[in-house]
Amino acid sequence: MLTSDLLVTHISRGKIRPAYAVFDSENLELAELLIETFKQHVGKTYGDLLAELEGYEEMNYRFIRGLSQLLGRKALVETSSAVDPSRAREAVFEACEGMALFPAERQKSLQIAARNLSISVPDLEKSLWADLEENQVLKEFNPPAPAELLRQYNISLTQTLLFRAVDLDIWIRGDFQRVLWKILKSGLMYSLEDTPEIEGGKQEIEGGNRDSKRMDENKDPERLKSVHLHLDGPASLFRMSERYGNSFAKLFPILLKSKGWRLKAGILHKGYQGKRVLEFALDDSEEAFRFISRAPGDDPDGISLDFHLAEGQEEYKAGTRTGIEKDPEFIDRESGTQDAETDTESEAFDSTYEQQFANFSFGGWEIKREPTILKAGRFAFVPDFSMQKNGIKVYAEIVGFWTPDYLKKKTEKLKDVKEPVILLINRKLKCSEKDFPAQDVIFFDRKIPANEVTQVLRKYEEKRLAEDRLKLCGTEISLSGELVSLKEIADARGVMPEALKEELAERFAEIRKPDKFGVKEEIEGYEESGKYRDYVLLENYLVHRQLLERINLELEKPGAVKTYADAVKVFEEFGIDSSLYYPVLEHLGYRVIWAGLSEESAKIKKN
Repeated sequence: MLTSDLLVTHISRGKIRPAYAVFDSENLELAELLIETFKQHVGKTYGDLLAELEGYEEMNYRFIRGLSQLLGRKALVETSSAVDPSRAREAVFEACEGMALFPAERQKSLQIAARNLSISVPDLEKSLWADLEENQVLKEFNPPAPAELLRQYNISLTQTLLFRAVDLDIWIRGDFQRVLWKILKSGLMYSLEDTPEIEGGKQEIEGGNRDSKRMDENKDPERLKSVHLHLDGPASLFRMSERYGNSFAKLFPILLKSKGWRLKAGILHKGYQGKRVLEFALDDSEEAFRFISRAPGDDPDGISLDFHLAEGQEEYKAGTRTGIEKDPEFIDRESGTQDAETDTESEAFDSTYEQQFANFSFGGWEIKREPTILKAGRFAFVPDFSMQKNGIKVYAEIVGFWTPDYLKKKTEKLKDVKEPVILLINRKLKCSEKDFPAQDVIFFDRKIPANEVTQVLRKYEEKRLAEDRLKLCGTEISLSGELVSLKEIADARGVMPEALKEELAERFAEIRKPDKFGVKEEIEGYEESGKYRDYVLLENYLVHRQLLERINLELEKPGAVKTYADAVKVFEEFGIDSSLYYPVLEHLGYRVIWAGLSEESAKIKKN
């Protein structure tokens, strides 16, 4: 954004519009003049640059000051001095012992201070105020093309205007996901409506801070002709807040990278008639945001629009005057990579409750923040977290504080969510479990109840375990090799390793179960029972008896294995997983006698 005093607009019949810079020869030449001025002052003080720019500002103060402000953000300005200016001032103050009233006293103090700092008096005088803006030096400058500078100026005008928006409506044709995720990161409350008729009816999405439209992967995105997003601004909430206006402004460059968009915003304007809301409308046909070029021999006033928006170009954030900053949302079209998010506001959690939740493990469940978009009947829902373990996925939504209207919409929406969702609800909210009949509800006061969440997750684990056991029942499980990983078999069959382990343990028990006469009998229905007898189930592996016999022979060699460390070397030679060391020793009749923490001092003995 530009500073508010540089915003130039036209107001007519309740509508407001920025005074966009046109891509004519006059403006292009002016932009080129300013760029060259910055180039020529590299290595000179910033004060010299400002003095020359002030001479240009007599032509059109706010326009030229706006362009200069944008160019200043592409410049690197540093303090250049023999010593740190604050250290220089401190040395002079100490040398004069109070106040120098006469030139001779001043000169003497400078000489003493320069001698103490090991620099010359002229270098000391230059260093005293080298950190003032006008004395700093323009070190680097990354010049844009004149047309790009004008385009960036027009974008900045729009962002500065949107900073004052009380609400915002956006219509997008085609892919709207990039805009939607930016809205989610900004923490804005919004509603979304899919306007075309799709599969027999109008689908509407309405929600808040975490809600969005879910598109099936097998659907053609081009079928979505128009999606309507309505964003509530600060005036519709509790109080005016710059955070929402700032988020609206940051959203605009992302919208520019979309196709087939238009927007309408209510802009709070303060004039001689008092405060009033003016309408601002814009769409992708606006030529103020397009690059231009002139081919050799063309009419200087002729403009050809031959460059797609943002292709191969880098955007710059509106930040401090010093330092070159790249837009974190910029996407390299050729490599397909996206720059790392550097906006600390988007990296921060929306609440301390979310931060608490993210720090828990819940018994080995993998936690991911803002994982996906869930369908909720006519609506959509983006939960705060997903939790995944052994192919089980459960979602979590933390409801800390919302407006009553928003909470009502959320409760209605969550009734139609088919995926498992754990709701953590602040007790201060006026709702109860009966408002969420289809979900697991946990109420909390000041902190997230990790134990209660873990208990609910265990319920889903037990349910999945029972389903996988039923899936494995009666199926053939082929075994091959001397060391069989249950996890590999489970992953191939899409079941939990625990379910496979329980099923195999039951089959092993049935195979070796004695009949009423005490004779072991092979149970009918298991053609692979002979193979089962060749294996021993230890931890998450099936170990062939022949392998166990060979290991036992190595362990029994006279003087070969005396300590646990010796046994580990044997296991490593056979490629045994470390989780099997103790179970194998126990199965073969050994016990470990520890005399400390060292494996070298731990003795093993045959029972």
